[in-house]
Amino acid sequence: MSDTGISPQALRDLLLGPTELALLDVREARWFNAGHPNLARLAPLSVLELQIDAFVPRRGTDVVIYDANDADDGPAAAAAALLRRLGYSGVRRLAGGLQAWKATGYPVIDGYNTLVKAFGDGVRQRYETPVLPLAELEARRRSGKPTTVIDARPREEYEFLSIEGARSYSGTELALRRFAHGDPEHLWAINCFSRTRGIIGTTTLRLLGRAPDAVFVEDGVMAWGLRGAPVVQNAVPVDDVPAEEPAVLRGLAEDLRSRYGLKCIDASGLGRLRAESGRTLYVFDVRPLADPAKAAARDARHVPGGQLLMHFENLVGTRNARIVLVDDAHLLRASITAFWLTQLNQAEVHVLEGELPPAMPARAPHEAAPDQVPDAPAALDADPLAHLLDAGSAQVVDVGPSMDYERGHLPGAYFLLPASLTPLEVLLPSDAAIVFTSPDGAAARLAARDARRRWPEATVAWLKGGTQAWQARGHAVESEIRASRLLTPFDDDWGSVMRVFGPRRDAVWDAYLQWERGLGARVARDSTVQFRFLREPVSR
Repeated sequence: MSDTGISPQALRDLLLGPTELALLDVREARWFNAGHPNLARLAPLSVLELQIDAFVPRRGTDVVIYDANDADDGPAAAAAALLRRLGYSGVRRLAGGLQAWKATGYPVIDGYNTLVKAFGDGVRQRYETPVLPLAELEARRRSGKPTTVIDARPREEYEFLSIEGARSYSGTELALRRFAHGDPEHLWAINCFSRTRGIIGTTTLRLLGRAPDAVFVEDGVMAWGLRGAPVVQNAVPVDDVPAEEPAVLRGLAEDLRSRYGLKCIDASGLGRLRAESGRTLYVFDVRPLADPAKAAARDARHVPGGQLLMHFENLVGTRNARIVLVDDAHLLRASITAFWLTQLNQAEVHVLEGELPPAMPARAPHEAAPDQVPDAPAALDADPLAHLLDAGSAQVVDVGPSMDYERGHLPGAYFLLPASLTPLEVLLPSDAAIVFTSPDGAAARLAARDARRRWPEATVAWLKGGTQAWQARGHAVESEIRASRLLTPFDDDWGSVMRVFGPRRDAVWDAYLQWERGLGARVARDSTVQFRFLREPVSR
């Protein structure tokens, strides 16, 4: 394929077919959130080079990129040139961009992680997952009926805000616990921040027989908070649901795979998949803590806490690729994940039996080592940068995510989304050096390289280890946001409700819940979205 363009009709035909395809929206998250095709993936130009290797790992993948209108000076054109430089050989632009897609009458959806959220709603309907209304949960608590509330989100999200008294067992870790069945009055109530992970967690427990009376807490923490019911920040959960024996977990995993015909693969089979240059392979380690001795493979990515399904759209850029899941010996986490991903119907999924082979695939000739960026200017350590700032001899430009900038940035740092470096021109007349930073320094090094190429006479550097290293050396950060320091808007903010506080919160949360309740029906009208629910177990 060349990058000469593809029509909306031809793109839709590809989306309806079985071939591998990466459909990438290279606009910033704010605009992606406003509207995109249901099967598109967000890959903003500002972080494309940093993320593309993991997101679309095979350089021969057919890639279609688009922006608003496919202008010659737009982000899609810049992204096409970047991907060519990186060795991607099958890049095309959507002719006319999103504007042409919509003009043809093809559907778009607003929001973020919409495919997985719509899938969650489909799961609730397909498996008839019971819902616990919040009024009933409140009544049970007032009357003293035994009720255990369990939050299925990762610990950091649980600590952000949770239902008072809720336990914390993230994602597939739920199924690794032993749920008592002694008291017929007792109820296991599973929640998340809104809907999807609570639905998936509840349904998983019921299908496995772990907690056949489990119920989904209606609309989760958000709806609970909107009712004025007690919520907690920085909660410390009680760990009182005991761990199950590994032999029991192994039996549950084997039964689930057998009942539903889920695919397994051994080390030699994985070796064959790795050797197939014409297919894309993703390897995910779904254990809570990755064991470096067991995960010595460059292509294995650690996604703990049962979050691979929830973050699928941010992790797997190529549709119809292959996925191999790595787990502990019992394989229950991986089997549950394979069960749900198979029904999402976006990839061919395998569970790895045995250890992950340590052999590392050879690096392609065009790839630099992960810790190397050719032509990048010199790095500065935190202490020398502090001296430069004290002397007024440096200007810091933060090119990391706006959410991290909000949490804390170097004093006086500017903010820039580096899709374009043109806004930096206002800083060039100064004799002070421009020093880039980002959370870990990776994005900063790329921005410094590009700035040096564009302005070879300017004094440019980047902070080694980024803002994390700055703080580790004991230097202060600030969280004040000043408009004069924003070289670009926070266009990477997709509208997360977790970034809304104060008097606006309730209206935003209520609007979000209304949107999510109606999402499944809207996505279902798109013929390119074809979930494959496993209606009956296979014959044994």
